[in-house]
Amino acid sequence: MKVTKENTDEKTAILRIDISEQDYAQKLDEQLKTYRRKANVPGFRPGQVPMGMIKKIYEAPIRAEIIEKTISDVMYEYLENEKVDILGYPLSNDEKTKIDWDTQKDYTFYFDIALQPQFEINLDNIEETYYNIEPSEEMLVKFIEDLQRRFGQFSSPEKIEEIDLVYGEVIELDNEGNVKEDGIKTSTSLAVNMIAQKTIQDQFIGKEKDSEIVFNIAKAFPNEIDLASMLRIDKEKAKDFSSDVKFVVSSINRVVAHELNEELFEKAYKNQDIKTIEDFRQRAKKDLSETYTRESDRFFTNAATQKIVKETVFELPDEFMKRWLVSNSQGKLSAEQVEKDYTMYEESLKWQLIETKLSEKFSLSISKEEVKTYFKEALLGNYFPQAEDETEEQAQERIEAMENVAENMMKNQEQTKQVYDYLFDQKLSKALRENLKVKEKSVTVEEFTKMVQDQTK
Repeated sequence: MKVTKENTDEKTAILRIDISEQDYAQKLDEQLKTYRRKANVPGFRPGQVPMGMIKKIYEAPIRAEIIEKTISDVMYEYLENEKVDILGYPLSNDEKTKIDWDTQKDYTFYFDIALQPQFEINLDNIEETYYNIEPSEEMLVKFIEDLQRRFGQFSSPEKIEEIDLVYGEVIELDNEGNVKEDGIKTSTSLAVNMIAQKTIQDQFIGKEKDSEIVFNIAKAFPNEIDLASMLRIDKEKAKDFSSDVKFVVSSINRVVAHELNEELFEKAYKNQDIKTIEDFRQRAKKDLSETYTRESDRFFTNAATQKIVKETVFELPDEFMKRWLVSNSQGKLSAEQVEKDYTMYEESLKWQLIETKLSEKFSLSISKEEVKTYFKEALLGNYFPQAEDETEEQAQERIEAMENVAENMMKNQEQTKQVYDYLFDQKLSKALRENLKVKEKSVTVEEFTKMVQDQTK
């Protein structure tokens, strides 16, 4: 078996792979014997089918399968050993490769490859602005009110108000207003202030325990996911649900907002030594601003990467990459579509190469442990809160439970990839902020939203 490379220009090359009969003969013989032992041919006992018949039926497809697997293995081994960095993956050169599986014993295959371009990244002259998003006074007030409710006290008032969470039984009615036979009947809860129609909200206000309220629940909660959750049905059924329901109130829950005092300051921000309302407002404002950090980072990184791509000059083997894009799309893209949108694909491909080089330059990598830590700290913390009087044994149980849930979450490849991409983007944004000429500017949410819209046009 022999692999040779011939450069066709600075950006592409052809791999030639020569395979002789002795390179695959042993594997072919072994697989034919296996097929013979298992073959079930009328007129012959198992394992007694003549080898000539087995070869006539199976030899050509088995040989092709063995050779195709061998080609793939030897080709990538060659590229690794010779340190040939390629773009995409090799594409068969059908014009040069001429194969007759029925008559040939020795074969020569040709593959086109694209060579990774050599280039340097210079960040010294790239300038970009990082926008710190300042929340409005209205947003800050709402944020503080949410904190007051989060650490407030539950009460059970006698009459329903707009801020209440109401528990009860929901019963499906027929067109005549009677209880529908085999209709939905389930316990549920609803937040009055989340009801979409004011007229339906008004039906709840002032009602007491054991009251019966008839309304159209699909109009009250037009979001299919919310409706499905409330009625304990799947989303598809919720799409078609339009019946009126009778809601029988079983209990009323209300959160009495916590006073703005030192007790709240300590509960919301432990060990921060916040004593005054103004200090609390400033700390809350900082917290609220940080919720926009992800959007600021993304906007900054997008703007910076566009400049880096523009300033980093190198060429791609366009004709090869167009073929590769069509092949890699698995039938989703035609040659005409790729040709039409190639400028967009070209910019994306260039950025992938630049991003790889930046990753090496700044040692940007995400470990499995970092992904797991994100799951535990960012996603699971609210579900496994630490009690104030937690014992050592309880702490160990809580930590073990979070570890087990995080391990299960990591089995979801799509979810894990999303976290990996998010953590990588964070590191990339930080590296760019530290290595570009960056000036910071404060903007309102409205100003930032307009900039995002303008950027996406």
